[in-house]
Amino acid sequence: MPTRGEAPALFEECRIVRAHGELDTRTVAPLVRALVEARATRPGRLLLIVDLSDATFTDRSILTPLCEAWSDCRARGGWLRIVYDNHATDPTPFRQRGLIDRFPAYANAQDAWEGRTADAALRLTASAFPAAEANRRAEDDLPHRTTRQDTS
Repeated sequence: MPTRGEAPALFEECRIVRAHGELDTRTVAPLVRALVEARATRPGRLLLIVDLSDATFTDRSILTPLCEAWSDCRARGGWLRIVYDNHATDPTPFRQRGLIDRFPAYANAQDAWEGRTADAALRLTASAFPAAEANRRAEDDLPHRTTRQDTS
C-alpha cells in the first residue's frame, strides 16, 4: 500500500511516495491517491521521487498515473524520478511503451535526488531494438543446420 513519506531535510523541495506490495489494476488506486496528494500539497516547483523498491509486482497500470505526475512536475519546473530495480519491478512496461528514458531506474532515494541512475542496461530504449534489427547480419536470417535427427 503506497504512503507518502516525510522528506528528510536534504529533500526540502522534494516529496517521496512509497509503494508496497503488488501494483496492478485492482491495487493501483492507493498509489494514484498518494501521487495526487503529493502534488496537491506542494505549490510551485515539485520534485517527486516514487519509491517502488518495496513493490513485489507491477504492471502497466502504473504508467498512466506516473505519466500524469511526470507531466505535472515538468509543467511546474520540477521532475519525477522512480526508485526501482530489475528484480521486483519489471521495467518491461516502461520499455514496451517507450518510457524507459523518461523513467530510468534509480537504486534509492539519494541516487534519485542526485540524478544518478541505477543501471545503464535498464536504459535501453524501445528505439534501440529497431536499430539492433537494422544492424543484424544477413546470415542470421538463414536457417541453421541442427544436429537433431528425424526418427520417424
